[in-house]
Amino acid sequence: MNNKAAKILAFIFFCIFSLNICIHSFALTPPSNDVLINALSKNGEPTQSIVDNTEIFFVYNAVPVSKIKSEDKLRELVFESNTDTIDMKDSNWVVTEYQPSNEYFERILSYDKNGKLFESANLIYEDRNYTTTALMSELLGEQYNTGMKNILLLVAGRATPFGSVLLVKVFDDDSLKIGVLVDIERDEISIKKGWYTFDEIKKFIALYNSDKFSTVNSIILSAVGIIAVLSVGFILYKKYRKSL
Repeated sequence: MNNKAAKILAFIFFCIFSLNICIHSFALTPPSNDVLINALSKNGEPTQSIVDNTEIFFVYNAVPVSKIKSEDKLRELVFESNTDTIDMKDSNWVVTEYQPSNEYFERILSYDKNGKLFESANLIYEDRNYTTTALMSELLGEQYNTGMKNILLLVAGRATPFGSVLLVKVFDDDSLKIGVLVDIERDEISIKKGWYTFDEIKKFIALYNSDKFSTVNSIILSAVGIIAVLSVGFILYKKYRKSL
């Protein structure tokens, strides 16, 4: 191999190596403090104090987990999160704010039509252990921070039994798991907090929707039965009235 060819190969290797570092070394970049200060508001208190006392996380809300068709799509979303290329539309940043009063706020920041963040809702907790940040940290086995790569919080959606969010993680062995943050008892479905495969999550969703379908069918059949009984009773009553 001549010197020129060796240099070209070395350059190509360097480019691939550098790209690999870029892809695998960074997590989704949160909004700057200036952006957060503009988005947050609080009566009688400077917004700077809110920003100085926060943790923040991103929730992918463009497509709920019930609409995601494959594990490969989830991997793609995690990759896009790592590379700052994920679709922000309809998604949220959530600021977790700790107060001296021992109350904890999760301020949900959404994007308006111009791409600017605004506070669209907030949740209040009396126990820090119930905040999403604390639940994520417990499941991850370490304190969550915005520099973590290979994770993504995903909105669960109404067509699932999971509550608000699920935590997607690609582990060091390249396996992908989905974390349920809390124990769930809902419509005769019992799910323990912990890590599940994509197929297991899909089975929970299918079971939940089949139970809902059965419940709706039962309600409809009961309603039809009541209407039928009332109709027969009304007809018999009219015949009885005519015979008098």
